Amino acid sequence: MAGKGLAEAMEGKLVLLVDDDELIIKLLDIMLQAKGYVVDSNLGGVGAYEKAKQAKPACMILDIMMPKIDGWKVLNTLKKDPETSGIPVIVLSVKSAPEDVARLMEMGADRYILKPFEAEDLVRAVEELTAAPG
Repeated sequence: MAGKGLAEAMEGKLVLLVDDDELIIKLLDIMLQAKGYVVDSNLGGVGAYEKAKQAKPACMILDIMMPKIDGWKVLNTLKKDPETSGIPVIVLSVKSAPEDVARLMEMGADRYILKPFEAEDLVRAVEELTAAPG
Protein backbone atom coordinates (compact mmCIF):
# COMPACT_ATOMS: atom_id res chain seq x y z
CA MET A 1 0.00 0.00 0.00
CA ALA A 2 1.33 3.44 -0.83
CA GLY A 3 0.37 7.08 -0.52
CA LYS A 4 -3.07 7.77 0.87
CA GLY A 5 -3.79 4.08 1.42
CA LEU A 6 -0.85 3.72 3.81
CA ALA A 7 -1.91 6.81 5.74
CA GLU A 8 -5.44 5.42 6.04
CA ALA A 9 -4.11 2.02 7.16
CA MET A 10 -2.09 3.71 9.90
CA GLU A 11 -4.88 6.05 11.01
CA GLY A 12 -5.66 5.58 14.68
CA LYS A 13 -2.42 3.72 15.27
CA LEU A 14 0.36 6.35 14.99
CA VAL A 15 1.90 7.42 18.30
CA LEU A 16 4.32 10.37 18.42
CA LEU A 17 6.94 10.22 21.18
CA VAL A 18 8.51 13.51 22.30
CA ASP A 19 11.30 13.19 24.84
CA ASP A 20 14.91 14.34 25.14
CA ASP A 21 16.02 10.94 26.47
CA GLU A 22 16.90 8.53 23.64
CA LEU A 23 16.65 5.55 26.00
CA ILE A 24 13.04 6.42 26.91
CA ILE A 25 12.19 6.82 23.21
CA LYS A 26 13.73 3.42 22.36
CA LEU A 27 11.94 1.71 25.25
CA LEU A 28 8.57 3.21 24.35
CA ASP A 29 9.12 2.46 20.67
CA ILE A 30 9.69 -1.24 21.42
CA MET A 31 6.75 -1.44 23.84
CA LEU A 32 4.27 0.26 21.52
CA GLN A 33 5.35 -1.52 18.34
CA ALA A 34 4.90 -4.82 20.18
CA LYS A 35 1.25 -3.76 20.70
CA GLY A 36 0.81 -2.99 17.00
CA TYR A 37 1.29 0.77 17.04
CA VAL A 38 3.24 2.70 14.43
CA VAL A 39 5.71 4.92 16.28
CA ASP A 40 7.36 8.17 15.27
CA SER A 41 9.61 10.15 17.57
CA ASN A 42 11.03 13.59 18.07
CA LEU A 43 14.16 13.99 20.19
CA GLY A 44 13.33 17.03 22.32
CA GLY A 45 10.72 19.72 21.90
CA VAL A 46 12.22 21.50 18.88
CA GLY A 47 10.09 20.56 15.88
CA ALA A 48 7.62 18.46 17.91
CA TYR A 49 4.59 20.65 17.19
CA GLU A 50 5.44 20.76 13.48
CA LYS A 51 5.83 16.98 13.36
CA ALA A 52 2.48 16.51 15.12
CA LYS A 53 0.78 18.92 12.73
CA GLN A 54 2.13 17.05 9.72
CA ALA A 55 1.75 13.46 10.98
CA LYS A 56 -1.59 13.90 12.84
CA PRO A 57 -0.84 11.10 15.33
CA ALA A 58 -3.59 9.24 17.15
CA CYS A 59 -1.76 10.08 20.38
CA MET A 60 1.31 11.99 21.59
CA ILE A 61 3.48 11.04 24.56
CA LEU A 62 5.17 14.23 25.76
CA ASP A 63 7.94 14.88 28.26
CA ILE A 64 7.87 18.25 30.04
CA MET A 65 11.45 18.84 31.13
CA MET A 66 13.38 19.28 27.85
CA PRO A 67 16.01 21.82 26.77
CA LYS A 68 15.30 24.68 24.33
CA ILE A 69 11.56 24.05 23.85
CA ASP A 70 9.96 22.31 26.82
CA GLY A 71 6.79 20.27 26.95
CA TRP A 72 4.81 23.19 28.38
CA LYS A 73 5.39 25.15 25.16
CA VAL A 74 4.73 22.13 22.93
CA LEU A 75 1.44 21.36 24.72
CA ASN A 76 0.34 24.99 24.70
CA THR A 77 1.02 25.41 20.96
CA LEU A 78 -0.58 22.06 20.11
CA LYS A 79 -3.78 22.77 22.03
CA LYS A 80 -4.17 26.33 20.69
CA ASP A 81 -4.13 25.19 17.04
CA PRO A 82 -7.52 23.87 15.83
CA GLU A 83 -5.70 21.44 13.50
CA THR A 84 -3.86 19.77 16.38
CA SER A 85 -5.97 20.51 19.45
CA GLY A 86 -7.78 17.18 19.19
CA ILE A 87 -4.61 15.08 19.42
CA PRO A 88 -4.69 13.25 22.77
CA VAL A 89 -1.60 13.95 24.87
CA ILE A 90 -0.10 11.77 27.57
CA VAL A 91 2.38 13.73 29.65
CA LEU A 92 5.23 11.54 30.89
CA SER A 93 7.33 13.51 33.35
CA VAL A 94 9.23 13.64 36.63
CA LYS A 95 7.26 16.74 37.64
CA SER A 96 4.97 15.56 40.42
CA ALA A 97 3.82 18.74 42.19
CA PRO A 98 0.01 18.78 42.29
CA GLU A 99 -0.07 22.32 40.88
CA ASP A 100 2.02 21.22 37.86
CA VAL A 101 -0.26 18.25 37.20
CA ALA A 102 -3.37 20.45 37.55
CA ARG A 103 -1.91 23.05 35.18
CA LEU A 104 -1.05 20.40 32.58
CA MET A 105 -4.57 18.99 32.70
CA GLU A 106 -6.04 22.50 32.42
CA MET A 107 -3.83 23.08 29.36
CA GLY A 108 -5.36 20.06 27.67
CA ALA A 109 -3.28 17.02 28.61
CA ASP A 110 -5.43 13.88 28.61
CA ARG A 111 -3.31 11.77 30.97
CA TYR A 112 -0.38 12.33 33.30
CA ILE A 113 2.07 9.54 34.06
CA LEU A 114 4.94 10.05 36.49
CA LYS A 115 8.48 8.90 35.65
CA PRO A 116 9.64 6.30 36.52
CA PHE A 117 6.57 4.62 35.06
CA GLU A 118 5.09 1.16 34.73
CA ALA A 119 5.02 0.04 31.08
CA GLU A 120 1.54 -1.43 31.48
CA ASP A 121 0.14 1.90 32.73
CA LEU A 122 1.48 3.77 29.73
CA VAL A 123 0.32 1.16 27.21
CA ARG A 124 -3.14 1.13 28.83
CA ALA A 125 -3.37 4.94 28.56
CA VAL A 126 -2.38 4.81 24.87
CA GLU A 127 -4.93 2.05 24.22
CA GLU A 128 -7.69 4.04 25.95
CA LEU A 129 -6.90 7.26 24.08
CA THR A 130 -6.59 5.61 20.66
CA ALA A 131 -9.63 3.33 20.96
CA ALA A 132 -12.35 3.93 18.44
CA PRO A 133 -15.26 5.85 19.97
CA GLY A 134 -18.40 3.92 20.76
